[in-house]
Amino acid sequence: MDTGMDAKSDKVLSYKVLDVKGKEVGSIDLNPEVFGARIRPHLVQETVRWQLARRRSGTHQALTRTMKSGGAKKPYKQKGTGRARAGSSISPLWVGGASIHGPLPRDYDYRLPKRTRRQALISVLSEKVAKQSLLVLEELKISSGKTRDMAQVLEKLSIAGKKIVVIAEALDAKTVKATQNLPGITVLPVAGLNVYDLMRHPILVGSRAAISAVEKRVITE
Repeated sequence: MDTGMDAKSDKVLSYKVLDVKGKEVGSIDLNPEVFGARIRPHLVQETVRWQLARRRSGTHQALTRTMKSGGAKKPYKQKGTGRARAGSSISPLWVGGASIHGPLPRDYDYRLPKRTRRQALISVLSEKVAKQSLLVLEELKISSGKTRDMAQVLEKLSIAGKKIVVIAEALDAKTVKATQNLPGITVLPVAGLNVYDLMRHPILVGSRAAISAVEKRVITE
């Protein structure tokens, strides 16, 4: 199935639109500033690192001496035992003792310029188009809410079994339900489209309206 793009003019890219049976039913004009820009791998890598850092809970906690109970009494007398001198049973040198320089709660988030995040998203979207990994559908709506019906759509689009991001202009409850039991599929609203999920899923699927909404979001950011 050919889902390629053709340069219509200097200002737009003409990209094929399919129906749920995989047949071409028209075309959509894509903004080359969003879907045909230069790919910047270093910005994509920086953005993925930033997203993963933000997801870290940072709740790790080692027990320091102030957090351990006990240890106030000297475990045995200073002299005459033939053992090393010890002042506390919670010393970090002892088995079961406190930790030295252990991890403490912290926030891993850091500031990444909005321009960098925007350019990274544009790079990933442009790569999807360049590799013909973007499928634009006239409409994607599973009114029955059945997994079987969604699986049939993927079969007809020749993308069954692949890792897919489905972008929706508005999350339809039944369409989401139809994808929940299919492995490798992530459904995202337009506002939730992000670089990390696009990198994890080789295929991006969206309706004509959803793709137009993505374009509008990127341009106005």
